[in-house]
Amino acid sequence: PWYLSGDVNGDWNVNVGDIVHLINFMFKYGPDPVPALQAGDVTCNGIVDIGDVVYLINYLFKSGPSPCEP
Repeated sequence: PWYLSGDVNGDWNVNVGDIVHLINFMFKYGPDPVPALQAGDVTCNGIVDIGDVVYLINYLFKSGPSPCEP
C-alpha cells in the first residue's frame, strides 16, 4: 500500500508522534494525516475519530492489536 495505517505523520513509523498528530488534527485544526486521511483510520471503520486515538494508544503502550491493514 502507499501508506502505513497508523503512520499519521508520514514518516513510515507508528509512534507517539502519530498520536499527537492525530489529536492535533481532530481537536486543534492541525494538518491532515499524511499521505492520506486513511492513515488515521486505524480501526478501518471509514471515519477518523477518537476511537482511532485510543486504538493507537493501546497499540503503542499496552501491546494492543496492530492498526488494520489498508
